[in-house]
Amino acid sequence: MRSRFTAYANKNESYLLETWSGSKRPELIDFSKEEAVWTKLEIVKTKKGSKKDSKGIVEFKAYYNLEDEPYVMTEISRFIKKSDRWFYLDGVVKSVSKINQQVNQGKNAPCSCGSGKKFKRCCGK
Repeated sequence: MRSRFTAYANKNESYLLETWSGSKRPELIDFSKEEAVWTKLEIVKTKKGSKKDSKGIVEFKAYYNLEDEPYVMTEISRFIKKSDRWFYLDGVVKSVSKINQQVNQGKNAPCSCGSGKKFKRCCGK
């Protein structure tokens, strides 16, 4: 999941297609209209996906900026393993939201990145 996020952030079409399951793989990925700048990946939870499993599910939050405004997208993705290598099968976007741009009222205020942590334990480190 992390390597695919990095590839997406860097617009590495060949890596994304190589790690996409053949049954669901698109012909190409068009980055020409992509305006988002992907900044951070947060794994929320996983189900299966260990070395002995052949399937896995990852719920994640992907943070990005669009026109200098911060957003977060939450997705649940399915992966399958073939020959000891993981491939992206498909995903469902749960939500996309703009991150509240609140004025930080001190180190104990919630962090504006949307992590749910206090500022002092997150971006304020």
